[in-house]
Amino acid sequence: MKKISLYLVLMITVFLLIMKGDQLINLLTSESLDRVVTYVQSWGLFAPLISIGLMVFQAIAAPIPAFLITGTNGLLFGVFWGSVISWIGAIFGAVVAFYLAKRLGYDFVKKKVNETGWLNQLERLNGKYGFWIVLIARLVPVVSFDLISFAAGLAGMKLRTFLISTGIGMLPATIAYTMLGHDMSNIEQFNERMLFIIGILMGITLIGILLRKKFIKQKPGS
Repeated sequence: MKKISLYLVLMITVFLLIMKGDQLINLLTSESLDRVVTYVQSWGLFAPLISIGLMVFQAIAAPIPAFLITGTNGLLFGVFWGSVISWIGAIFGAVVAFYLAKRLGYDFVKKKVNETGWLNQLERLNGKYGFWIVLIARLVPVVSFDLISFAAGLAGMKLRTFLISTGIGMLPATIAYTMLGHDMSNIEQFNERMLFIIGILMGITLIGILLRKKFIKQKPGS
């Protein structure tokens, strides 16, 4: 069942890449939440699958922010199901990026990764701190999720370790961004909750930055 689900998502993603690659890049970099909402909604019953496909697409076409997609999920599917769809899409996207880096190697990753410092962490990603490095990096919203996935795949990190740290680490930000997207439709009604969510994101970022100094900025072997 898991293989069928993965193949289905990959088929949708390949379709999007072949048929509408340039159009989707323009859409996801437009900074227009309304445009993304209209596009996903136009697929009717297939909207959740298309949203998941878009998450995988943005991971492959990185660096492209995923906020517009998670925000769209919040608006269209509500906080709970929007968060579930966003989280599943993010997991699929991370796994695809992980395997692309694993199969295509250093030259492919170097084209995707702007922060060369991450390439110096490859040994540590496959070492005893690998789980914590990925977990902490996922908790810091300013760090590209896709960058982490590419680096982890290139480092030869174990898939199980990568999935667990990724799934846990990206959950808070995924829920928060989905809620923000949902609440944008009625700012007056959810004004206090939006401020609370922003505060949570700032707190997560601060914690992540402090922990990052401990686990990520150390030299390998320290």
